[in-house]
Amino acid sequence: MIGIILALLCAVFVALSQITLRKSYKELQPSIAFFFDAIFGLLIWVPLALVMGVNMGVGLKEAALFALISAILSEAFVFYALSHGELAVTATIIATYPVYTVFFSRILNQEILSPQLLFFVVIAILGSVYASLPDNIKRSDFNLRKIATWPFLAAVSIGLSDTISKGYINRSGDFSLLFMLGFVQIPVALAYLRIERESVAKAIVGTLKKVKFYKYALLGGLFNIVGTGFLWLSFSYAPASIASPVTGASGALTVMLSHYVLKDRISLRKYLAILVTFVGIIGIAILRS
Repeated sequence: MIGIILALLCAVFVALSQITLRKSYKELQPSIAFFFDAIFGLLIWVPLALVMGVNMGVGLKEAALFALISAILSEAFVFYALSHGELAVTATIIATYPVYTVFFSRILNQEILSPQLLFFVVIAILGSVYASLPDNIKRSDFNLRKIATWPFLAAVSIGLSDTISKGYINRSGDFSLLFMLGFVQIPVALAYLRIERESVAKAIVGTLKKVKFYKYALLGGLFNIVGTGFLWLSFSYAPASIASPVTGASGALTVMLSHYVLKDRISLRKYLAILVTFVGIIGIAILRS
């Protein structure tokens, strides 16, 4: 039950991140946004990991390797994918990542779900993805040759990365992965800035000079880092194939919060999708209790 609660907290903070980013006057460039996320991760994840427990032995070298994989596949690559194409479409496709987490977890970590649990996992995923779909979406918007390729690859990479990371967490039994991820994200962020031909000094100075335009974007990054921290905590208490579908409820939560914070209209279809999502989460919680 603890793992499910932590996963739900992850979904809440990721949803808050999405809402806050939508309130931003001006979004940061993907590489710059990831750089500030990396700084937030260093300031939050490292102390959190130390409090929860880290083995400072030789295992940190292995943790650094898995942290590097995670930083690239489930963090930097996602920022890159979100910057390519219509955000509403890319975000919806990326929201399918729990499907791939469940798939890879079955193959790589031998996580076998009972038929009843699998049923609630599936409806939780479908509900959240369906709630994330814009009301005026067209089938042509998902043309793989146009904008769907990158978010699809990002969703698969998140599922694979989370599965691999969960396998390491199972073996280590501590929070060394989260500890090293706080450090490893910095060089990955610097490399991303270089690829995008952005100067570190220029990125920092430029952002701070226009902080009033970027304040919600920065706050959104902070919420994302807090939410991701809860994700890694949930992996220590629940299988990835359980925690991931619950964190995926962030899509449905974003729709709910947008109604109260941004005064967005919620259609009947989305209300039903949100209801299905939480039926799935409640079912998972009951079966796991």
